[in-house]
Amino acid sequence: MSISPTAFPSAVRRLDFPKPAKSAFSGLLTNRLLSSLPGTEFAELLPYMEPATFRTGEYLCEQGQEMPYVYFPETVVISQLCYLGDGSSTGVAIIGKDGLLGLSSILQNTPAQHWAMATIGGSALRIRADQVRREFAQAGPVQRAILNYAHARLQQVSQRAVCNSRHRLEERLCTWLLMIQDRTSASHLPLTHEAISQHLGTRRAGVTNFCNVLRDNGVIAYHRA
Repeated sequence: MSISPTAFPSAVRRLDFPKPAKSAFSGLLTNRLLSSLPGTEFAELLPYMEPATFRTGEYLCEQGQEMPYVYFPETVVISQLCYLGDGSSTGVAIIGKDGLLGLSSILQNTPAQHWAMATIGGSALRIRADQVRREFAQAGPVQRAILNYAHARLQQVSQRAVCNSRHRLEERLCTWLLMIQDRTSASHLPLTHEAISQHLGTRRAGVTNFCNVLRDNGVIAYHRA
């Protein structure tokens, strides 16, 4: 889904979150952060987990909104986006099965600083943020896992800031595609040139030109729609 700069942000419906009932998760766990937890700590969170599914282009939260849930992606890939005053956007971070969405809710209990959108639609597990904060406050494995992920995220964002200022568009495009693929483990990525340009903060024509170069050199293959 793409949003016209003239329509943003009124085109995005404000999100409402129903209060979930406690129900045990019984699916295949692929989120690396959750799977790294010892059995005892995972068992503490298990009754509070519930599955959630998001379509490509669907927003999980908007900037300035309180996040009542923490999301642990399974197959969904989430991008955090910053929208500027002129309606343009650029990607801040990419979140997949390597981590979680909702660090600010855990560490500071503050509103979201960016928009979060499902770049690749799929499934996630969500847990009430207050429940995760209680486990975090125990200063045990849950806290260590989240802090380790927060450290990795900080390094990633710092590295991308350097790359965005020093690297050419074709290099940033390749890096972004690889980061998306790492978080999906899929060879087929349902992306459009418009969506890619939105995340890279550049013109669609530039993305199309370099995608053509990659295709002509046998690096990628793509087709319309």
